[in-house]
Amino acid sequence: MTKRSTCRLAAPAPGTGVQLRAGGAPLDASVAEAAADWFTRLHGGAATEAEKKSWSQWHDAHADHARAWQHLQSITGALQGLNADGVGYRTLHAAPASASRRRLLGLFVGVGTAAGASWIVTRTPQWQQLAADYRSGAGERQRHTLPDGTELLLGTRSAVALNFARPERRVRLLQGEALFTTGHPPGELGELPFVVETAEGRIRALGTRFTVRQNSGKTQVAVFEGAVEIHPVDASPGSTPLRLDAGQVVVFERTHAHEPGAAGERELAWSQGQLWVDNQRLDDFLVELGRYRSGWLRVDPAVAGLRFSGVFPLGAEGGVANTDAVLAMLPSSLPVQVRWRSHWWVKVEAAHAGSH
Repeated sequence: MTKRSTCRLAAPAPGTGVQLRAGGAPLDASVAEAAADWFTRLHGGAATEAEKKSWSQWHDAHADHARAWQHLQSITGALQGLNADGVGYRTLHAAPASASRRRLLGLFVGVGTAAGASWIVTRTPQWQQLAADYRSGAGERQRHTLPDGTELLLGTRSAVALNFARPERRVRLLQGEALFTTGHPPGELGELPFVVETAEGRIRALGTRFTVRQNSGKTQVAVFEGAVEIHPVDASPGSTPLRLDAGQVVVFERTHAHEPGAAGERELAWSQGQLWVDNQRLDDFLVELGRYRSGWLRVDPAVAGLRFSGVFPLGAEGGVANTDAVLAMLPSSLPVQVRWRSHWWVKVEAAHAGSH
């Protein structure tokens, strides 16, 4: 392997607890650096036959080399080859070589397995940005057509990563919510099962239209056409998947699914540019509204428990939700006032006597 300029990774400082790992075991920094260098070179698309032969010799020279390579392959699998316009693809493949190697080297820090990589992707904003093929910002709704013809609608602050390689068409919901209308392409691609993954498990589509929302420690699924099968990731071995039919909604955790309920307009409201409120506490409402805007949004504890109902318009698809207008409507429904220091700093307080 010829020498080239690389990003040097310093040895972990004593007492910092930082440890390079791959496959669940510690890894020497020089091996991680070499693996990142080879990965960048080979996936850049310009590797010569001589370089590929040199890589093969390096890979087979030591078990640690093969372990480091497999570690990178398993973690970056969602980024490879499918969507050349995706954020993750561009971030890893279009970045300068040194920057790309730095990102790859970071994948060895504190992550020993593919499951650990999944944890990073779903819990850390930086890795959500790296892994996502499609993502939306605060207050946005974005519509995309996937390679198999599936229609994808992303809600606010949402992100997905795609992997349509055999044995399935897999979409990983990294954060937020999405509406899927599955496609049925002819040929080999159409024969692959369509699966949505979240931190809590897998949802297999059975020719359907459905929504999936990633909450903290829970996933919500609502079906509007067809059916889905739900497999919690830590369900008891041999347990039967939950079948969810059109008109049903369910919340499931890593070990089990809750009792299904009736799905209706409330579950689809976000996809139609609406925020649906049904006897909801004001503080919970503002948490949800905060997903649609940036900045500081708080509520006075004196009015946090007030309950109300309503349907609030958020704006047209392709634009940014007008949350200021929603906040301005609150005093007409509740004895509150909205105090603005700026667009980025808003507090909802009790209305002054005589102001409501």
